[in-house]
Amino acid sequence: MPSKKILNLGLALLVAVGIAACGDDDDGMTDPTPTGLAAPTNVQTSYDAAAGEITVTWSAVTDATSYDVQRDAVGDGGGYATIGANVTGTSYVDDDVTEGNTYLYRVVAKDASRTSSPSDPPSELSVGLREAEISGTITGTRNFSADTTYKLIGSVIVEAGGVINIEPGTLILGDAETNANLIVRKGGMLNAVGTPSAPIVFTSELPAGTRGRGDWGGVVLAGRSVCNFLSIPGGSCVGEGNSGPYGEEPPVLDDDSGHLEYVRIEYAGDEVSFGNELNALTLNAVGSGTTLQYIQTHYGLDDGFEWFGGTVDLKYGLATAISDDSFDYSTGWQGRGQFWIAQQDPTDADNGFEVDGNEQDFDATPFTEPLLYNVTLVGGGAGSVSGESTAGLLLRRGTAGKLFNSIVMGFQTSGLDLDNSETIDRANAGLLEVSNTIFDNPVNFDTDADGIDEADWAMNQWTGNREVDPELADPFNRLAPDFQPVAGGAATTGFATPPNDGFFDDVDFVGGVSPTGAPWYEGWTTTDQN
Repeated sequence: MPSKKILNLGLALLVAVGIAACGDDDDGMTDPTPTGLAAPTNVQTSYDAAAGEITVTWSAVTDATSYDVQRDAVGDGGGYATIGANVTGTSYVDDDVTEGNTYLYRVVAKDASRTSSPSDPPSELSVGLREAEISGTITGTRNFSADTTYKLIGSVIVEAGGVINIEPGTLILGDAETNANLIVRKGGMLNAVGTPSAPIVFTSELPAGTRGRGDWGGVVLAGRSVCNFLSIPGGSCVGEGNSGPYGEEPPVLDDDSGHLEYVRIEYAGDEVSFGNELNALTLNAVGSGTTLQYIQTHYGLDDGFEWFGGTVDLKYGLATAISDDSFDYSTGWQGRGQFWIAQQDPTDADNGFEVDGNEQDFDATPFTEPLLYNVTLVGGGAGSVSGESTAGLLLRRGTAGKLFNSIVMGFQTSGLDLDNSETIDRANAGLLEVSNTIFDNPVNFDTDADGIDEADWAMNQWTGNREVDPELADPFNRLAPDFQPVAGGAATTGFATPPNDGFFDDVDFVGGVSPTGAPWYEGWTTTDQN
């Protein structure tokens, strides 16, 4: 979990320099008598919301050899106290601050025998709460800063040419009453680039402890890349949840819809009508010029990540407690992925992967044909409610695509389910493959009477698949999960080498996380359940 300072995302600052100092008769300290050494000037303060620190700076004083930094927490009655003594530079970091407080800072210059008067006026900094509501359409550039909490009202639409830039550590709330969502249309752009210590969080406006799936609608990116469901004259597909058109003919394969990194999307999703939903993160024909990495979707009402066509890649994706499918892709998606993890809620979940070609024409082209390495799919486990956490891999409706180095465990109906003859046509053509994968489920391979022998495909037609315990540290723990393979366990063998194409990392393990080093999901993700 992030530290307390990081969880106080969006708590902001109002800086004002030049506020009159408190009187000397009530500040708790006696000002020294001037002795010819000048008082410091140009005292300024700044607040780092991610680190929870205030930095005080000032101009150097001639002949001074050190400085004392004094602080008064306004309203506590304590007056000024020295918090930094004998500072030899011209800056000091105060890391003992509390959001909601106002602080006054002043500096005293010193040499071997003299002490100046305190700087006057002091610098005042209030660490308070600043909020902004965002609604309607965005056609220009909007910058979201970490010193402000943003609340989305209704459908916020970023039109073609519009850009939202979001600073690390920013908190964005989805309004529950208006079922808010953020939709980036073709030609629009969302740049939400957080850091491990200051992730960007899209979450419910409701207080912690009362939040739930579907509190708000989620995030939609639309691009100009491929889709195989052309339903608008001129070559566009139509997005679910009234999210607008996507894709073009001819497609723009390297279309750029922005950059999402170290981003959490929580308590989202909206069933507009049956089969017409918004997901935590919906990707409609998003192009390969878009960067997606280190993203968590958490407690989503529909799918965690859903691709409708496109060529965008995803690296380091985590889907937790998603009520429908953790990862869902279809409609001709042809991107790449590596280091994905899903952990399902045993009381409310569907498939780990739900994969389709085109739901109306199973031979529609371009085929759904991504290349994926190193995925860990954890179902609800032995405690799953009947009918929940069903198939690990549901591959159907003529899909293609290749999946290597993966773990599928804890799903109740089957680990692998292949449906439809067109899907087997893709497999016979070498376009569909699941290899170097560990299955550890009550039923590993579907046995329904559809004429498809999943066990034969997994164990004879494809390569390197195993039915063994992958030996992960603690994958079913929903409050403190550990998806790392144990040293020397099954998941540290039997892997395939990914292509050396600039996207994939070389690996020596199966599954979504390395057995050595700190897990990539550590520190910036959440396990909160409401």
